[in-house]
Amino acid sequence: MTRTKNTPTPDERVSAALRAGTRRAHRVVERTVFLQAFLRGVVDRRAYARLLHALLHVYTALEEGLARCHAHPGLAALAAPGLARRAALRADLELHDPSGQVARAGVSPATRAYVERLAAVEREAPVLLAAHAYTRYLGDLSGGRVLRRLVARALELPDARGLAFYEFPALGDLAAFRDEYRRRLDALGSDPALIDALVAEANVAFAHNHALFLELEGSALRTVLSLLRGALRPLAATAARPQRGGRRAAAV
Repeated sequence: MTRTKNTPTPDERVSAALRAGTRRAHRVVERTVFLQAFLRGVVDRRAYARLLHALLHVYTALEEGLARCHAHPGLAALAAPGLARRAALRADLELHDPSGQVARAGVSPATRAYVERLAAVEREAPVLLAAHAYTRYLGDLSGGRVLRRLVARALELPDARGLAFYEFPALGDLAAFRDEYRRRLDALGSDPALIDALVAEANVAFAHNHALFLELEGSALRTVLSLLRGALRPLAATAARPQRGGRRAAAV
């Protein structure tokens, strides 16, 4: 292909720059206790409801921001109707927190900071909402099936109820749509300053996601400890029973 000033090389494209430029931040988020517990299927319903509640506020801010900025070149294409997660999150939250206890607890500090960042970006540099769309939506589209299976198993959900967040029925072939979404990101342009700003903002988005997971780590640790206590009780009971011959089993 002949190189022209309007034909960016693969390394100059927005999507490639975002992927390369956020690799380290992505690894940091993956190593949080909450996400590691989540990926191992160790999560309780209340902790999961807290995550859904946080994400509902984040997606509401992102999606309303994208809607208000629809006239901005490139942003309208990043707000495909089938991507919107607010309705799915509300439906899941109603099932996992039917009493509304999590919602009544209010917005957490990390969630509030994330929402405030989205509002500031919309106000001061709307094009950078694309970095947040990349961080959230491509992550959902890439890992959604795996996470759906983990949540279903961990929370013992026999059917699809409570898993709407991971479902994108209007998008069809998700792999094909991911490629299309990357092309939409690339259409934002190849200006180096813009790409640098998008990568920097995507790292800010990862930092906010990291803060959300750190905030939830207490729930993850409590769940792990609860499981450990449940596993140790039978051992303790066995140790306390007299063995044949009158001797007690050694303590574990």
